[in-house]
Amino acid sequence: MDHNRSSGQSELIDKVINQGICVKCGACVGLCPYFDYFDGKVVVMDRCHSDTWRCLQLCPMVDCDDTSLNMITGHTDQAAPIGPFEKIFIARAKEKEIREKAQYGGSVSALIIYAMEKGLIKSAVLTDKGKENSPSGFIAREKSEVLNFAGSRYTASAALAALNIAIKENKKELAVVGLPCQMEALARMKLMKPDGEQKSGCINLKIGLFCTWAVDYRKLDKYLRSIGIKKPVSKYDIPPPPSQIFQVMTKQGLSEISLDHIRPFIQEGCSLCRDMTAEWADISVGTVEGQEGWNMVVVRSNTGIDLISDAIEDNILEIDQVSEKNLEHLKRASLDKRKRGDLAREGLRRKTA
Repeated sequence: MDHNRSSGQSELIDKVINQGICVKCGACVGLCPYFDYFDGKVVVMDRCHSDTWRCLQLCPMVDCDDTSLNMITGHTDQAAPIGPFEKIFIARAKEKEIREKAQYGGSVSALIIYAMEKGLIKSAVLTDKGKENSPSGFIAREKSEVLNFAGSRYTASAALAALNIAIKENKKELAVVGLPCQMEALARMKLMKPDGEQKSGCINLKIGLFCTWAVDYRKLDKYLRSIGIKKPVSKYDIPPPPSQIFQVMTKQGLSEISLDHIRPFIQEGCSLCRDMTAEWADISVGTVEGQEGWNMVVVRSNTGIDLISDAIEDNILEIDQVSEKNLEHLKRASLDKRKRGDLAREGLRRKTA
């Protein structure tokens, strides 16, 4: 990136926040004292005059040199539909309690708990359920906390703000579970000057979640209130196609809403995203269409290979082969998102040129 070193925050505000494309990943929040996150929105508290422009370096919505990212993360074939990987299979947690608490197969929760018990990590940055406010980052330190925050949110959460706080508190041996935009922010962190290597060194494990889009929390909350659905929400879900239903579970019970009513609340920045399968993670996890209760698991790094191999050997995960049909569907969906993202980014460049 070629930027005026004294205008990092101003450029981020002008190019991302004021353009309405912030995806609330949280990478800037807590890194810079002048960014905060409140109930679904990144807030600029004051103007920053630092000459490091670290917030700009981290933001996944700012164009950067993909070649540099590929070199630092070991990516060798960015054109592949689901990014580089070593292994791919379907899996689910062996432990019944984990499967019952999780959204689907429980593979993410099982791996985080296992990594804690194995001593690979001491704590994990997860996303809480939000209760009366929007979901946000949470540092889980034990199994009960991991299970308490299992499940999908479908809204932005700024969870990386919790990571920034943990690093400032000198916490190390961390895991991060997040969306593709958050995994890209972590990849950018390693390149960040002046202290990216140091901060990145605090993270031992990155687990990414498949994501097509996330909705703006405030818009969704306003809509749910307008149709009589009251907080807190205990669970969101989108059943596999062809259902086209958005499910909301509260104390009132289960409500089902047409996805056509939810799509207007998708964050504008999500249209710019080229990554459906969290290509920058050590391990990426999603659902398996047509096989309820199982996860698709994509293992990308040596860290991921070591953890997965040990988890299988120690009977933490049950695995099976992914069908050719499901793999081709995943590749097609991922490639479609990459193409949409490329077109949207080119449109934005023309608009702001």
